Amino acid sequence: MREQQNILQRADKPLMIMYLMLLTIGALTVFAVNYVPGSSSFFDLSLTHGRQMIWMFISVLLGLSMLTFNSNFFTKLSIPFYVIMIVLLLVTLVVAREINGARSWLQIGPVQFQPAEFAKTATALMLAKYISGLKISDRGVRYKFIASVIILLPMLIIVLQQDVGSALVYISLSLVLYREGFAVREVIVGLLFGVGFVCSLIFDVRILLWLFSGVTLVYVLLSSEKLWRKEGARAALFTVLIILFFSAFILAFYFVQLRLVLALGAVALLITAGLLIRSSKHIRVMPVLFMYTAITAFSVYGTAMVMNDILQPHQSQRVLTLFGLSDDPDANYNVTQSKMTIGSGGLAGKGYLQGTLTQLKHVPEQTTDFIFCTIGEELGFIGTALFILLYAAFILRLTFIAERQRSPFTRIYCYAATAIFFIQILINVGMTIGLVPVIGIPLPFISYGGSSVLAFSIIVFIVLRLDADRLLILR
Repeated sequence: MREQQNILQRADKPLMIMYLMLLTIGALTVFAVNYVPGSSSFFDLSLTHGRQMIWMFISVLLGLSMLTFNSNFFTKLSIPFYVIMIVLLLVTLVVAREINGARSWLQIGPVQFQPAEFAKTATALMLAKYISGLKISDRGVRYKFIASVIILLPMLIIVLQQDVGSALVYISLSLVLYREGFAVREVIVGLLFGVGFVCSLIFDVRILLWLFSGVTLVYVLLSSEKLWRKEGARAALFTVLIILFFSAFILAFYFVQLRLVLALGAVALLITAGLLIRSSKHIRVMPVLFMYTAITAFSVYGTAMVMNDILQPHQSQRVLTLFGLSDDPDANYNVTQSKMTIGSGGLAGKGYLQGTLTQLKHVPEQTTDFIFCTIGEELGFIGTALFILLYAAFILRLTFIAERQRSPFTRIYCYAATAIFFIQILINVGMTIGLVPVIGIPLPFISYGGSSVLAFSIIVFIVLRLDADRLLILR
């Protein structure tokens, strides 16, 4: 008992207070969404908000019990927990029934839960376990590849479940890799893939193919100037190989029946060119050529695959609508209704339980994905700003906790938790005001859903438990 009291004393009080504040706001907001004047009782546990409060109570109880665990339990749990969650994701992919176009919910008896929510915690722990066990000298390409696989494996399975929104949250863990050794240029490469995706939606892919190819070829030829002066014969052969590479790469787009042969030929030519100049000190262009190949191939071929095969039709329409490439009213209906509801709150809001549009069910999915609308209508700009500031303080506190750690495992996990919360909040709030395509992810601690509240609570209490031992141990 004394040990438990000591842990509670060492637990970070500001984070616990903000966590409880967010849970309280969540319960009040879910009640407001389903409020019927004259007939709704806040303590009716059979209604939506009542079930939410039950899950909140379970989450707090489980969290407090987790504070009694030995902190080393979480390091030992990392690998088996990750493996179990990967297996559960695969089982869900096979046996789950389709709900709202996704196969992401697993039902065991009367309990229904979403493994993808809990897989975030497992991935964060596994990432912390792997990276913290590496020496600085070991953090090369192999380390980055394995770390990326740890993130991408659950993400890929969730994409196959057609739950793209949940999968996107895992991208936030790349921020942890940057904090732990990824160079800025590698982050920029990731951003370039995003730029290529957007450009291929806006412009004809043939224009992009010729533009990217032309710019890269000119850069390579200009960079070869020193090689021509020092090693003329090697420069001539390298130039021939590079021109043939670009020719095969471009022709593969136009000759569909020969695309595979031309693509393989282009790869072979590129590798041959790289081997030719590998020992030369007078030119360093191969990283640019490989980057060109990957980004251009993704922009020309990958975007269509993402839009047609990975995203569902309504999701593709929402992406197109965001960039002004579609005026389909159905694709933009939720966002239009959401912005009207938030805007109706004005500066100070209509008052708690006075949201007329909320009570009229003006916005679909307002209890879950679009619950931020209720806060905007009832509390107005001032209340919304204070709510966002609470979230900002929560994120900053997690960052502060991460920075003060002496344990690499705890630091990495805390940064992973920070990244998950940051991207989840950013996407949810962004989609309700039309800045992000509607992809359907909950607002942490606020949206209705037992899986969501429980999973986010587990993330927070692991942070609290690990941080409580920061002055006692060095893992």
